[in-house]
Amino acid sequence: MSRRDYFVSDVEIAAERPHVTERFVGFLGKVRSDGRRLFLLGDIFDYWVGGRQAHLDYVRPVIDALRGLVQAGVEVHYLAGNRDYGFDVHLDGEPVARPADQLVVESGGRRLLLEHGDLLCTGDRAYRRWRAVGRSIPVRFALSAVPLALAAFLGRGYRRLSARIVARKTRREMAVNFAEVRRRLLQGHDVLVCGHFHRAARYRVGLPERRSAEFITLGGWERHGTYLVGDDQDLQLRKYP
Repeated sequence: MSRRDYFVSDVEIAAERPHVTERFVGFLGKVRSDGRRLFLLGDIFDYWVGGRQAHLDYVRPVIDALRGLVQAGVEVHYLAGNRDYGFDVHLDGEPVARPADQLVVESGGRRLLLEHGDLLCTGDRAYRRWRAVGRSIPVRFALSAVPLALAAFLGRGYRRLSARIVARKTRREMAVNFAEVRRRLLQGHDVLVCGHFHRAARYRVGLPERRSAEFITLGGWERHGTYLVGDDQDLQLRKYP
């Protein structure tokens, strides 16, 4: 049996959701059994305030499972999300995260453009301003300089504040800009895959010269796991378990 590529996002591991952690660790066991590459498309954790967080009880099982994948020969790639853009854990001596907004790979017989998806909401200008501030070196240095308990407290507080802000946003602010999706696909990609929207869906996108492409959004893990799997010939959206 050929080895497969797995794509997942928006697990949002948190201390108050142990059932999600258990489900995701089980999924990582499945990836270890037949996986070639694992692409984590951001927001795997509800927030991330630095490598010290990896030692917390609710985080350690996930890090151990990811480390087990690397030791078993599975490539692990981590794209930055809007919650965990600072992810900086080393697995088997090498840093798994090289935070970037996009990654291009070949899978399922097609050329895929991977990203978290937050930058497709071009109408949310306030978020774009905050994104630049939150990812800045001074903010990241400040979080690394304070005690872990305080950094985690700040992380949780930010998540609660963010949830209230998002609840007040308009549909226009939160909507996908499909013109932007099309622009990305016109750069020579067959499929754009992203997370962020917590909805598993596939969209056919018509392009010039009768060429068609796909836009695939991965679902969240609140109720069940959703992921994309690619083999030598196809890409399929699935649920776990």
